[in-house]
Amino acid sequence: YVFFLPRDPSIVLCERVQSVAVLAVLVSLLLVFLLLYALYCGGHEYLARLKLTQENHLLAMESQRYQELRAYVEQTRVLRHDFRQHLHVICGLAETGRLEELKNYLRQYEGELSAPRPTICANAALDAIAGHYELLSRRAHIPVKWQIALPETLPLPEEELCMMLGNLLENALRASESLPEEERRIDVGAQMPSPAMLALSVENTYDPRPGATPAGDGIGLASVKAVVQRYGGGMTVETDGGVFRVNILLSF
Repeated sequence: YVFFLPRDPSIVLCERVQSVAVLAVLVSLLLVFLLLYALYCGGHEYLARLKLTQENHLLAMESQRYQELRAYVEQTRVLRHDFRQHLHVICGLAETGRLEELKNYLRQYEGELSAPRPTICANAALDAIAGHYELLSRRAHIPVKWQIALPETLPLPEEELCMMLGNLLENALRASESLPEEERRIDVGAQMPSPAMLALSVENTYDPRPGATPAGDGIGLASVKAVVQRYGGGMTVETDGGVFRVNILLSF
């Protein structure tokens, strides 16, 4: 507007100069508005693409978790089948009275037979994923306290709950491994306060020093949060005195 103004302000209101000045202002404002609108549309489209990319990434992570769970369940099924074959061999040796061969055969599998895994949950898929991380925690010398009281049939898809529990347990294991063995601890709880609600909590110790991550690499929390939001539930994350705690409440 200043650019189009004449040097002598007294002639601003004279004839065509006034029209040119007003037109210049309107055109300038229109151009500014179009520029802002273009920036707004571009930013809105960028955010939409970013959100879609994040959702696709989370879905890919969920699918990967579910495939890992299915592979573990399939591996367990194969192991059970193999164990039945071992039982046939044991029965055959016992029936024919070949006791020395039977003793030698049992010694080969003494480690596997002496450490049976107890059932953690009535739901088969959830019990499988819990058993997988129970085995990992034993190898890492991390005690896990299980308090899972869920029915055999769940009110949500099994792969979603297994994905959430698997992500939380994986982060908890990574965070606990940075501590001395005597300070390592993980507590897992799951129950249904009502037929329309499901509560899940995972608590673990971690290194409280600056720079340490209380939830492992924290990648799985984003995927867990996406499922919680999909069901309109609530999720709280707490850190207190070297203890990291995630509480989840889902409603159906």
